[in-house]
Amino acid sequence: MRKSSTTKCTLALLLGLGTTAASAGAQADTRGVLKTVFPENIERELALSGAPEHLRAGATLYVYGAKGFTKAQTGTNGFTCLLNRDAFFYGWTAFKPTCWDAEGATSYVPVMLRVGELLAADKTRDEIRADIDSGFKDGRFHRPRRTGVAYMLAGDVNLDASTGKITGQAFPGHYMIYAPGVTSADLGFSSEAARGDRTLPFIFRSGAGGTELSYLIMAPHRQ
Repeated sequence: MRKSSTTKCTLALLLGLGTTAASAGAQADTRGVLKTVFPENIERELALSGAPEHLRAGATLYVYGAKGFTKAQTGTNGFTCLLNRDAFFYGWTAFKPTCWDAEGATSYVPVMLRVGELLAADKTRDEIRADIDSGFKDGRFHRPRRTGVAYMLAGDVNLDASTGKITGQAFPGHYMIYAPGVTSADLGFSSEAARGDRTLPFIFRSGAGGTELSYLIMAPHRQ
């Protein structure tokens, strides 16, 4: 992703304008990039890079293949890691190494696994969105029942499709607190304030699950 494009998308996320980011990428179909299958050792390393080092060995791990995600490691510490591929919902090509806690493993993770399955089956963005939305209505999916945390310490990363090597960072490493139903305004956030302090927390709701799976994003080292 070119620097100018990355800067524009990052600013949209930073300002908490999830709808703006989604609209900006409305014509971009990035599923072809995000359904790339990497060698398992590379996929594992990338997925675990989202977590603090002390949680990696004991985490449950999923890797992506021709039919979607499969479990490659059963963990012992309650955390679940995978290389999330839901950025096509808002027109990005970035991969998202993410590790959710035990609460996220029962709420966020099932949605991401289903997204991976449908992405591998070459379903359209609208078809995948409709399936996830219906899943919340029919009880297949649910919001987190308490607050919790997901780690994305490696940030949102762009990868070389042939090697899996990181070629750039679309958004810096950050923490995500489960916050369905919360808005950036609830945090006292404003675009004017964010221009003066880009470390301010904001609400992100443009990924899989939308407002049902909103996150409070904190990127403390964002400059």
